Amino acid sequence: MDRLGVGFIGSGFIARFLATAWLGVRNAEISAIFNERADSANSLSLHIEELGMPRPKVYTQIYEMLGDESVNAVWILNPNFKRVETVKAIVEEASQGKNDIIGVCCEKPLARNVGEAEEILALVEKAGLLHGYLENQVFAPSVSKGKDVLWRHGGAKTQRPYLSRAAEEHGGPHSSWFWDPRLSGGGVLVD
Repeated sequence: MDRLGVGFIGSGFIARFLATAWLGVRNAEISAIFNERADSANSLSLHIEELGMPRPKVYTQIYEMLGDESVNAVWILNPNFKRVETVKAIVEEASQGKNDIIGVCCEKPLARNVGEAEEILALVEKAGLLHGYLENQVFAPSVSKGKDVLWRHGGAKTQRPYLSRAAEEHGGPHSSWFWDPRLSGGGVLVD
């Protein structure tokens, strides 16, 4: 494989940012987009083309996208409450040899709760798919430097820090599901 074709599962708020960041990715392309809402998927596909990248195919049926030969990996970007059913569809197709998918990545948060996260991991591992949980802040230079400074100066004397105060400061998606803890698993607190 000379070029990795990635299918986006979801085309909402975060997908637009990630598509723009994709400009810096070599030897890979966003080859397909799935969303049940064709208008959303088409809008993202056009945005990607306007950025100067090949325009991804749009699918409103997940099984059709998963069967697309240009899709070698998928990036799960859909709402948290759809993650388990999405992974089940991916694993079902991969286990039956109906696609060429070799890997799955999931945007944060992985799931709404620990039980769902464990189920997702077990499904993907049983299918033998490469997998990853994408969280860029853990390794961001400014975050790493801040952690280092805290541990060298304050943490050396006070030991392990604890969270003493928190505030909701997340602009978050503009979709109502994100703010419903039954659907998101906790909204901003788990994002």
